[in-house]
Amino acid sequence: MMVRMRMMLVVLATGPFAMACGQSLSGPDDLSLSQSWSQEPNGWSYPVAVSVPSVDMPAGGFPVGIVLHGNGGNGFQMLNLGGNLLSDHILVAPTGYLNAWNLCGENSEAPDIAMLSDLIVQLTGFSNVDAEHIRLIGSSNGAGLVNQAFIELDHPGLDAFVAIVSQMNEPQYHQGSFYRPSGNTDAPLAFCGYDEEVVPAQGRKYLSMCNHNDSVVPYNGGPAVGNFFLPAEVAIHQVALQQGHTGPPVSGEPLGTSGLTEFSYLEGDVVLIRGGAGHGMDAAQMEMAAAFLALDEDPAPPSSDCLADLDGDGQIAVGDMLLLLGEFGCVLGCGLADLDADGLVGVTDVLALLNVFGTPCEQGPSAPVVMADSTYALLVDTAIVYAQGLSHETLNSPVSEAMPLLLDVYVPQGAGDNRPAIVIIHGGGFTGGSRSGWRQVELAEYFASRGWVAFSIDYRVLGDKGTVPQQWVDSVMSTDAAPSSMGQSIAIYPAHRDAKAALRWVAAHAEDYGMNMDYLTVGGGSAGGITSVGVSVTDPEDFRDELTTAADPTLATTHLDQDYEVHTILDFWGSQVSVSLLQGVYGVNRFDAGDPPLFIAHGTEDATVPYINALLLQSTWNNIGVPHVLHTLQGEGHGPWSATVDDADGNPQSLYELAFDYAVAQQMLVVQ
Repeated sequence: MMVRMRMMLVVLATGPFAMACGQSLSGPDDLSLSQSWSQEPNGWSYPVAVSVPSVDMPAGGFPVGIVLHGNGGNGFQMLNLGGNLLSDHILVAPTGYLNAWNLCGENSEAPDIAMLSDLIVQLTGFSNVDAEHIRLIGSSNGAGLVNQAFIELDHPGLDAFVAIVSQMNEPQYHQGSFYRPSGNTDAPLAFCGYDEEVVPAQGRKYLSMCNHNDSVVPYNGGPAVGNFFLPAEVAIHQVALQQGHTGPPVSGEPLGTSGLTEFSYLEGDVVLIRGGAGHGMDAAQMEMAAAFLALDEDPAPPSSDCLADLDGDGQIAVGDMLLLLGEFGCVLGCGLADLDADGLVGVTDVLALLNVFGTPCEQGPSAPVVMADSTYALLVDTAIVYAQGLSHETLNSPVSEAMPLLLDVYVPQGAGDNRPAIVIIHGGGFTGGSRSGWRQVELAEYFASRGWVAFSIDYRVLGDKGTVPQQWVDSVMSTDAAPSSMGQSIAIYPAHRDAKAALRWVAAHAEDYGMNMDYLTVGGGSAGGITSVGVSVTDPEDFRDELTTAADPTLATTHLDQDYEVHTILDFWGSQVSVSLLQGVYGVNRFDAGDPPLFIAHGTEDATVPYINALLLQSTWNNIGVPHVLHTLQGEGHGPWSATVDDADGNPQSLYELAFDYAVAQQMLVVQ
């Protein structure tokens, strides 16, 4: 669970900094990150964001995570990624010159390594900093700078490096050695000007996160983004050799059902994780990175309900008694066997164990189990009224009537409780479509037959003339868009209002259908994809509280007091237009690091919702640091449900299979 941070600030850090013991790092004004070079001969100060945990400071101070953004990003955005990985760390997130880091071919020629070196020296002077645990984490272009820092920086406090979706490039390692540039980097030069051989310091941990389907930095190496990359497995082997490994490259080991493969050297101190999250990270990779960066601590004691389960088998039995007796008489540092925490394993501990002997440990519900193949017969309940909505004679006219809003539910028979849920939203350009369209039915049956409880919903479309806040209408009408686009933009509001009402209805009936709402997926195609994004990332009050129950009495039928949280979005050829409209009307930005992981499938020849919309979604999720994957469907137009994408072994996978695998990986479901 992420620890809430006390401070998240971004300023130009030009103020004084602490170099004497006694002063705590509290914000960016305590740092001075100024450098000068040919582009800024009078000096330039790197903007920096700083976040300090609100929990009590450890005895040795807080460890520090320096997090580095990708090209076009900024430091403040990276606090979100850092908070997910390093909730117990001070986070320091500088922003590069021209929002980039100077590696090869960028517009920036800034001395970023010199800036990092100066930053680390400054950090070690603060009383609340653990100077022995300073770690560098970067994504994409920021990972390239992490790799260069691994090569060049030898400060003893630097103990861990994490490079996300960018392995070593050829300028950094060529002709059997690591290199740095002796002057400016310049793409036309041999190896971009990296001409000075360097021997990196040893004794540091290094993690590389790369994806076999990365379309930006290719896993198998080659030219990309103005540089030339080593194959990821070659790069990690060279890092391992430099850190002390001897011998050939190791083989990859699959990590359970996560879809990840681990290449581990030096007892896990140098690691490559191969995944399938495109140019990003999924939840399983995030968890691996957090575990890699965790500081060594004594094992956490078992929960208070099961302190005596010393062997962790869920039952307090003979094995636990034998373990305790093996520690009998231990004084101090006795670990789990000291049940009463008095510093001694003695008679009171034996009595405590006997008091609960034979008792099973209570455990919370485990992750739902789903089936790899169609397994379950389905019970389909149709035309359930989940709410009502007003339908006006003309737009917002006083003459209106309440119309029922319907959904169908597909229940897997014999699957038991603890079911994941998926809500499917139909397309149709907000002018048509139906919950019972054959694609919606097929998608619902696909997931439900494998263990999900699936819902396919209707919502009001343009011809239903649902109620729309006047501010929304005025904002849309003030544009110079075509009348058809204006109509769709107006229809987006009631469509989203209804889809959110359906999600609240599903949450309110979770117990009725044996669902675990911690595993909720929302998905759809075209307008359904747009709505899936919109209802998943906006705040609970959006598309709800802009109208009062006096203006729209049917709101009272929509479970207004019920919450829900989407955990995975499946977007087929949709866009983020509804969230952009919300921002344009009300001046709010709803994209943030708490948004769900996103699956995108989109055709390059889509003339209805152009492919650029997929790239915009990808860019947004990159910027907020949330896992996502983009499946580019080359040559496909709008609605190519039958398209396939080759997996890592060249085997074609359907879009349903890809969506299944993504939801499983993001929610860490158990597949049988």
